[in-house]
Amino acid sequence: MFGRISTLSIRRKTGSSEIGYPQQSTSRHYHVAEVPLAVLSLTSAKLNRDAFMTTHPIIAQGVEVVSAPVSASPTLPRPKPKKIKAGNVIGAFVRRAINPVQLWRAISLQWNRKAHRHTYDDAQLALYSKMLPGEFLHFGYFDQTDILPEETRLADITRAQQRYADLLLELVGKKEEPVLDVGCGMGGLSRMLLARGYQPTALTPDRLQVSHIQATMPQVPVIRTKFERLNPLEYAHRFGTVYTSESLQYLKLDGALPIMESILAPGGRWVACDFFYTHPSEDRPCHVWDEFVSRITAAGWKISFQRDITPNILPTLGYINMWASRFGIPLIQFGFLRLRRKQPGLHHLVENSLDLLEAIAKQNIAVIDPVRFASEKRYIMLVMERA
Repeated sequence: MFGRISTLSIRRKTGSSEIGYPQQSTSRHYHVAEVPLAVLSLTSAKLNRDAFMTTHPIIAQGVEVVSAPVSASPTLPRPKPKKIKAGNVIGAFVRRAINPVQLWRAISLQWNRKAHRHTYDDAQLALYSKMLPGEFLHFGYFDQTDILPEETRLADITRAQQRYADLLLELVGKKEEPVLDVGCGMGGLSRMLLARGYQPTALTPDRLQVSHIQATMPQVPVIRTKFERLNPLEYAHRFGTVYTSESLQYLKLDGALPIMESILAPGGRWVACDFFYTHPSEDRPCHVWDEFVSRITAAGWKISFQRDITPNILPTLGYINMWASRFGIPLIQFGFLRLRRKQPGLHHLVENSLDLLEAIAKQNIAVIDPVRFASEKRYIMLVMERA
C-alpha cells in the first residue's frame, strides 16, 4: 500500500520563521520522521526532480534538501545467452550412438514403432493440443460454415469445440448409468459430463493425458489402456453410454465390437463422432464408411441416429492449415539458412535433409487441407444400439 520510506537531514532557510524553528545557525540540522510515500503530493515544489526520485519524506515549505540519497541496489550481471555449437551437437549424437544402452534403446524403438503407433503421443494430436485452446482435441462444430481462415479467431475455435461437445451431450443416455469416454483426450467431455451430474469414466492409453486428468479431475476414474485390451468381465454391462469421439478411427473392430457389446448396459447406446473414408485408402488406418456399416450390421448393431457434419468441421481444418502453411515450411527454410551462415560445416552435413523435412512437412499439412479432406472423407455423428 505504501511506497518506500526514507529519512533525510534538512536545513532551515536563513531568516525564515514560518515553521517555528528557532533563529539559530543555518547549519543546524533537523531529522524528518519517516512517512508513507502515499502522501508525497503535499511536498514542496522546491524539491528538485532528482531528489524526488530518491527520497520520500514530507518537506515543509521553505526547507531545502541537503542530503538523503537512497543507496541503489547492486546491479546483477545479466546472463549471456548460450550459443549452440556444431561440436556440441555432433558430440551429443556420437555419445549416444556409441553408448550400447542408448543404441539398443534406439533399435527397440525403431523395431516396435508400429506396435506403439497409436499407444503413445500421436503427433497430430500433439500439434492440435498446442495450437488449439481448452481441453478438447476435436475439430469443433461451426454453425457458420463459410467463415474464412483469415477471419477465424481462437475464440471462434473455442466456441466451436464447445458447440461440438454440446451436440454430443444431447445424445447421452440415462443419467443414473455411468458413461465411458473412450479416447478422452485432455478430459474436456468428461468434465462437461461431470458438471451435468453424470458419472464419467475416462479411458486413454496416453500417459500424459492420464496425468492431466488425474491432476485436474481426481474424482473421475481413468483407465489407462487401449480399448481393445479392456477387460470385458470387469466392466460387464456397466455403462449406459460409451463415447468414441474422434477415437473410433483407432479401434480395430474385430476386438472392439465384442467388448462394446459386453460393457454396454441393456438398452445402452454407443455414441460416435469421427471421420470416415469414402473410398479405401492406405493413407491412414481409418474406417471406410460403407465397410464400417456392413461390419456393425453383421455384428448385430443398428444406427439409430446419423448426421453428416463435414461442412461444420472444415473451418477448424482451414485455420490450422493456414498457420501451418504460412509458418511451418518458411521456418524450416529460415532455420537452414541461419545454420548455413552460423555453422557452415554442420549445414553441409545436413543440407540434404532440407528437402526431406520439407516433404514431410507438406505431407502433414496436406492431411489437414480442408479441400482434400472434403474430397476424401466424411465426418459423421451417429448413435448405435443393439438391434
